[in-house]
This record gives sequence, C-alpha cells and structure tokens, in this order.
Amino acid sequence: MSKTTKILIWVFVGAPAILVALLFIAFQVLIANLEPDHAFGEKPLPIAPDYSIRSNWSGWPGPGNPADRLPLNVEPVPYEKREAAAFFLHPTTYGSTDHYVQPMDHEGTRRGTDLGTVSIQASAFNDCCTVYAPRYRQSSLPYPEEDVGERIFEIGYSDVRNAFLYFLDEIGDEKPFVLASHSQGTFHMVRLVMEEVSGTPLMDRLIAVYAIGHSLPKSVVTEGLPDIDFCEDRLQLGCFISWDSYRGDRKPVEFMQAAGEREALWNGVDYSGYEERTRICVNPISWVTDDSASDKADHLGALPISKQDDYGSITDPLSELVKNDISVYCGNDSSNWLLVNADRSEKLKTPGLFRFFEGNLHGYDYQYYWADIRQNARDRTNRFLELLDQK
Repeated sequence: MSKTTKILIWVFVGAPAILVALLFIAFQVLIANLEPDHAFGEKPLPIAPDYSIRSNWSGWPGPGNPADRLPLNVEPVPYEKREAAAFFLHPTTYGSTDHYVQPMDHEGTRRGTDLGTVSIQASAFNDCCTVYAPRYRQSSLPYPEEDVGERIFEIGYSDVRNAFLYFLDEIGDEKPFVLASHSQGTFHMVRLVMEEVSGTPLMDRLIAVYAIGHSLPKSVVTEGLPDIDFCEDRLQLGCFISWDSYRGDRKPVEFMQAAGEREALWNGVDYSGYEERTRICVNPISWVTDDSASDKADHLGALPISKQDDYGSITDPLSELVKNDISVYCGNDSSNWLLVNADRSEKLKTPGLFRFFEGNLHGYDYQYYWADIRQNARDRTNRFLELLDQK
C-alpha cells in the first residue's frame, strides 16, 4: 500500500471515525456531569399536581395565558371564534440536578415553561384553538441507576394523563381537538395517544397530532397506532405529524446509533422502544412526506431566535415574523431528518459563537415554522368543521 493511499484512508476513514468517537465520549462526559448527586428515593418526590388549580397549568384560557401571545402585526382570534381546543405538552424546561423530577413550585422552571416554550410553541395553535398546556413533573435527565428511568417516566406520564382527562372534562363531549407537543412532551404524547385516544370514540374528534421533536421512528404509527396514519397532505385529518430539524449542509451525528442502543420510548408494552431508526418526517411547510424541498416563497413565517433567557413578559408581543426565508425537505434516508437550508436570515441563526457549531436545530422545531403550523392547524380545523356540517 502506497503512502498516498494510507494518507487518503486516514483522511477519509480514520479521522472521521476518531472524531465521532471523541464526540460520543464528550457527550457521555456531559451526561455524567448532569446526573443527580443522590440516589433516586433519597429525597421525597414532589406531590402530584391538582389540575383543578389554575397555577398547575401554564396555558389556560383567560388573562395571562402565555399561549395567547402573538408576534407583532398578527391579529388575535377571540376565544368564541376558536372552534377547537388544543392540548399541548411542553418540552424539558427543568435542568437542575437537585431532584430527579421537577418540584411544581420551581419558579425558574415555571418562567421558562411559560415564556420560553408555551409562548413560542403552543401559541402556534391560538388561531384555531383555545390552548391548554399543563405543567407536569418533568424529569431531570439522565438516570444512572438501573430501572429508575421507567419509574420516573411513569411519574411524568401519570400527570400528563390526569391533565388530559381534566382537559376533556373542561372542553365537553363534542368539541374537536388538536394534540401537540415537543421533545419530552412528545415522549409522553406517544403513550397518551396510544392509550387514551387510539381505538376510542375520541378519534372522531381528533383533528391531528403534532408530536414534534423526539426522533420518533415510523414504527410508532405503523405498529403502535393501527387506526392513525401519517399526515401526507395539508388537510388530512386524524393523522400523525412529526419532524426533527437539522441543518441541511451538515451531516447529522447519531449518538444513539453510534452506541448501538435503542432509545427509550413507549411501544405499547413498556419503554424499551423500537428497533427501527427511521424517523417520521412531515414537511411543515409543504405538509408532504417525500424528499421534495419546499419553496422559500411558501414559508409563512418564523419567530426570530432570542438571546438566552430573553423571553420578555407575557404582556409583551413576540418578535415580528421572518417570512419567505426557510426551505426544508425530508431526508428520506436511514435517519430521515427534516433538513433546513443554511442560508437563513441572521435572525434565524443560533446566537454568538455557537452558530459555528450549529447542526441540530431541535430547539427551533416550532419557531422556524410558527406561522406555517398556525395556518395548517386552522386549515385542518376548517376542514374538520366542513365535513361535520356535511353529516
């Protein structure tokens, strides 16, 4: 073997393999530093929330609802003109290692939930829907002890289920509804749809499930939800939507695949997940599942990226939308990320030096397509009501 050949093998095979290994090791070190400093059970668990108490909801119809915030120049829709309801499960907003699950009175978490996620994610549904977003005993990852994970998952899910049942009582027996979530919220949403919606009369009222940002494999639908299909066009009803955003000009790093591990996820029996790794990907601008790229001209609007913790207040409007700037397509490969154009407005790029390492755009899964989601939820709701009138 010539010296040139050896160099080429090193450049194209050896160096990338070492880089992936180093990234994986760095990830494991980061996880280790985020572990709680005590064993599960050494501290009392926070008391389960009572959902008849308004403060246990981030989003709730009425004054001070962060889910009612709007960007500048977007007109609000009065509650009486919102024909549907939305149940939204927020992503992880608790980062302390003091507890395995969030104490419900943790003020920093409550603020982050209200202003950092419900304001900029759940608000996408405030055209069609009155938005309800429960607080729940979310988890503080990871879990070093064996079997602790599933015990903690049960705690979070029990809150989510109780909140959903309260939501159903609140909206009555006829109002149609949207289910929506992000990240850890989507982790719980999968089980909620399987156990409380699929195969029940609630399917007749389900407009769509927007279960975003948790690397959901297609098996969630094909194996776990026999009466629910992937959403494959913008007006399909009772269907399932998901995506995970990544910068299109960079190759995604798959930590779980590199470790050969199955990601924890409810599969109808337990949290052992699925063998399949190919993600569900619905394009949030064109609302198709193939690998065709959406046109920037069709992009209805993104919320600009704020500096860390620069949330403003509930009474402040959100920033003015950036329109006609995003183009996305589903990778349609073994991972099937939603790939985002790199030539975005500076307002839609990660602030500071982190933009040079920008790849995974998980944090912007709603922001980049805020107006597109809002319009789509309205369009599907209108279609649902049209079909209802025809019966």
